[in-house]
Amino acid sequence: MTSGNDRHGGTFTAGTELRSFGLTHFQYSDGDHIGMVLALASLFPIFLIVMEVTIVLSRREIAGILLLSGQLLNEAFNLVLKLIIREERPHLHLGDGYGMPSSHAQFMGFFVMFSTVYLETRITTNVIHKRAVQMGAAVLGVLVAASRVYLGYHTVMQVLAGGAVGLIAGLVWYWLVEHVLYPSGLVEKLLDTFVCQWLLIRDSRGIPDIALIEYRLSQKVSKQK
Repeated sequence: MTSGNDRHGGTFTAGTELRSFGLTHFQYSDGDHIGMVLALASLFPIFLIVMEVTIVLSRREIAGILLLSGQLLNEAFNLVLKLIIREERPHLHLGDGYGMPSSHAQFMGFFVMFSTVYLETRITTNVIHKRAVQMGAAVLGVLVAASRVYLGYHTVMQVLAGGAVGLIAGLVWYWLVEHVLYPSGLVEKLLDTFVCQWLLIRDSRGIPDIALIEYRLSQKVSKQK
C-alpha cells in the first residue's frame, strides 16, 4: 500500500473518499450523446457569470455592475427559498443540497428576462440583431432547464418553479433599477465617488445603440490615421 504525496500533489491513503467539484461536475449515461450535450448546457450559467464579470472589467459600465449585482442577489434568494422549502432532489446521489427551486433554471430565468427587457429599451435601430440575441438567450434558458430534468438533477416542477421565480426576479430587478435606483439619484452618487471615478466607471445608459455609435466612431478615427 502506498501513501503520501502522489503525482497530483495531494496527500491521501488508499481507500480515502474523494469528492468532485460539484459546480462543474455533471453526470450522464455512457454513450448518451444527448446527455453529453445537455451536460455542457448545464455549464451555461457559469459561462454567463464569467461573461458578466468580463463585461464589468472591460466595459466599466454601471449597467453591467447592476446586472451582475442582480444576478448574485437572485442566487442568494434561491438559496433562501431552498432552505425554506427543503424539497429534496429526485436523485440524491447526483447533487448536494435541496432541489426546489432549481438554481440553474432560476439563474437563466433572471438572465433571460433582464437582458430581454434591457435590450428592448436600449437597442432601437438594429432590430434583427436585438431579436436574435433575445431569442438566443431564451433558447439557452430552455436548454439549461431541460438539462436539469433530463440529467436527473431536478424534477419538472423544481425547474418550472426556478424558471418562474427567475423571470419574476429579473423583471422586478429591472423595475427597481429603472424606477428606484436611477430616479433616487443613488446611481449618480455612486458614480461620483472617488472609487468609481478612479476605476473609470461610467453610465452610457442614456445613449441608445452605444455599440453602433462606438463602432462608427472607431471606424472614423481609424480612417483619419
